[in-house]
Amino acid sequence: MQKFVASVVLCFGAISACRPSVPPQTQPDASAPPRTRPDALTLIDPDSARERDRMTQELLAQIAGRDSLPAGQVFKNVTTNLKNVPAAKLLAIMNIGYGRSLGVSCAHCHVVTAWDAEDKPQKQIARDMARMDAAINTEYLANIKNLKSKQPIVNCTTCHRGAVKPAINFQ
Repeated sequence: MQKFVASVVLCFGAISACRPSVPPQTQPDASAPPRTRPDALTLIDPDSARERDRMTQELLAQIAGRDSLPAGQVFKNVTTNLKNVPAAKLLAIMNIGYGRSLGVSCAHCHVVTAWDAEDKPQKQIARDMARMDAAINTEYLANIKNLKSKQPIVNCTTCHRGAVKPAINFQ
């Protein structure tokens, strides 16, 4: 489980040898139109970041005194390995590991007036993607010989890079 949490929390920087290298940014030509991915959100939208931070602070205040209990005891419908992490850490993982990685606010997956509601398919998609990450990290990457990283991992950021649609999905 710690590998899973680490894969979610360690979203940024040079994570592993399996992550494709990105060429360094160069100064854009002022006369050239900006390059954007089709249908891409603005990466790490400051409005969604502020909204997530605000909601996280509100939830931390609501669970004050229970923030170190396992998330599964504090929140309803935590169905992944995250049910055993401290409740405050779950909120940080949701804010940074999921929200920032996809550039969305909490409302993308949750009904913010009923956090435990299962109304949005994005919530189950995120759970399924977390299981996919865990399988890739434990079953596949762990068995690839000669990688530069001793513990290579993938996580949401590996593909999404701050956008709802993965970087390789232009449909």
